[in-house]
Amino acid sequence: MRSWLVLLLVPAVMFPAPAQAYVDPGSGSLAVQGIIAAILGVGLTLRLYWRRIRDRLRGRPQRDDETDADA
Repeated sequence: MRSWLVLLLVPAVMFPAPAQAYVDPGSGSLAVQGIIAAILGVGLTLRLYWRRIRDRLRGRPQRDDETDADA
């Protein structure tokens, strides 16, 4: 079974079809903006919830009277 799969895949790899695609600079810019936005989003989320995450990792009980308004 594996040998016929290899026989099918080898020609596909050796003779690839030409790609009819174009990536303009705007597409690259959009990708970079998305990556930066994701990194900043993770950073903001960590900043907002850091105290809760730290207390949970240290095994401290959470207090109900504590608010994150001062963060």
